[in-house]
Amino acid sequence: KKGGGKTVSSYFKGQLDDLMSTLYKTEPHFIRCVVPNTHKIPGGVEPGLVMHQYQCNGVLAGIAICRKGFPNKMLYPEFKARYNILAAKLVAKAKNDKGAAGAVLETIKLDK
Repeated sequence: KKGGGKTVSSYFKGQLDDLMSTLYKTEPHFIRCVVPNTHKIPGGVEPGLVMHQYQCNGVLAGIAICRKGFPNKMLYPEFKARYNILAAKLVAKAKNDKGAAGAVLETIKLDK
């Protein structure tokens, strides 16, 4: 056969390629999917199921940490300004804020 229509697998591969190209253009940190109900009913929510998923994914622990006042995200310039004193010479030599943050973490022996 020549010139037949698109097969299901070729259509799927095209969609997957589009998705992957979109993902490669972005810098996602993480994605959390929550199933709202077990019956696949639009708009239906089972609170117990949702809370269980939040507990397993660590969402509730993250909220508790934020409520206690600990930062959960910090921009590189803010990190550099706050922790510059720990590695002032290396921070001064860094080419950018991200490099300065990495220098501080290396000095105090923390994983990046």
